[in-house]
Formats: sequence, C-alpha cells, structure tokens
Amino acid sequence: MRKLEKNTRRYFVNLFADYILSKFDKKENTIIQITDCETFVVVNGQTTSDKELDLSDLKYDFIKEFEDLFTSLGIKDINVIDIIKYEQSIDDLSKAWVRVNKSFQIEEEEPFTEISISSEFPYGYSLGCGRGIYYYGHYIFNQMYSLLGVDNLMFYYNSEIDEEEDHKIKIVSDSRIPNKTIKDLVLDVFDMNVKEFSECLTNYNLIEDITKPDDPKPYLAQDRLKDIILI
Repeated sequence: MRKLEKNTRRYFVNLFADYILSKFDKKENTIIQITDCETFVVVNGQTTSDKELDLSDLKYDFIKEFEDLFTSLGIKDINVIDIIKYEQSIDDLSKAWVRVNKSFQIEEEEPFTEISISSEFPYGYSLGCGRGIYYYGHYIFNQMYSLLGVDNLMFYYNSEIDEEEDHKIKIVSDSRIPNKTIKDLVLDVFDMNVKEFSECLTNYNLIEDITKPDDPKPYLAQDRLKDIILI
C-alpha cells in the first residue's frame, strides 16, 4: 500500500474514494474510483447495492469533516460528476496476485507532474472486490517475514482446489527457503478462507487505512506465530 502524504491531491482522491465506500453496507460489493481533474472530480464506480447516494449532499459532509485538508489544498468546493452504477452483478473476487511487504506503508516516488490523479487499489474497493484478499495476504506473511528472511514477495490467492484438495495458491519470493516449501507451510497453517477472514473485519473502518495509518490494524495481527514452524 502506497504511503500517502497528507494534504496532497493523491491523499484527497484516495480518502474521498474510501469515504464514499464507507457509505455502502460492507456486505455489498463496491468499487469506487475518484479522478481529480482539478476543475472537476469524476466519481466512477459500480456496486451491488440498490441504495443510491446523493453525492451533492455527501460532498458537503466530506468537506466539513475534512476541512483542514481542503484548507491546505486551497479548495472551497468540488464539482462532482457522478457515474456510479447501482444494482450491478459483482461476484466476490476468487483469485488475484498481490504484492505483500514487511512495511505495510511503502514509499514510492511521485510522478513529476500529472494532469489528473486517480485513486488506487485498495482504496475505494470493498472487501469482496479484492481488498479482503489483499489484507489476507498481509495477514499471512506478517507472521512469516523473520522466518523467510525477505521484506516482500508475490502471493497468488486462488479459491479453487486442486486434486490434492489444496488451494491453488502460488508464492514467488527471493527467500532462501524454496517457494514450494513456503507454499506448503502456508497451506498447513492457514485455511485460505478469505470470506470468513473478512467477516472478522466488520468492525474495522476501512477509511482508517488513510486517516490512522500508524494505528494497529486487525489484518496485521500476529496470532499464529506459534504455528509457524519449519522443520
């Protein structure tokens, strides 16, 4: 997850995406993407929900709640173009590659200049639309970095089962431990039930990924350390 510099346009678009997402029931599958074109803001998205938001009212609540951000950016109002589609058919994401890092908030160089700036995954994405998989990958490997001796790796989650009744996951890392051995250890310790894992996050406000980046995160709990044993 990119470390966001507060009081920047990039911070603004990702915060607004998660703010709008927070207005939908967590049981709904929703994707919201914000694009800041300076003179106007495009709110693109799709959701399984039939509850339509009034972005004209919601934007004023957002401005009021984050008044300091708007003051720092010199913005008094935002012109919103709403192109959210409701009652869409969106299944839970069943497979995805994610990069997991020992430092959950990573620093990346900012582009020299951008005409428009868009929000980025996982901000604006509900748990069923890949965010749950992303969190689950970090949950797993946050308990294994010391053993593996690496700071990051690629993890492929797949809900499908192979002929040996194991999930078809993949792991790519630079660890001295073979990828297959890491995979076997992961499958021995973790059940790959992302849906059940996501249900444990129902009391976590996703927007706190941005507003409280240094607070303890439930998806970074190290509650399986005693089970991480490699012989």
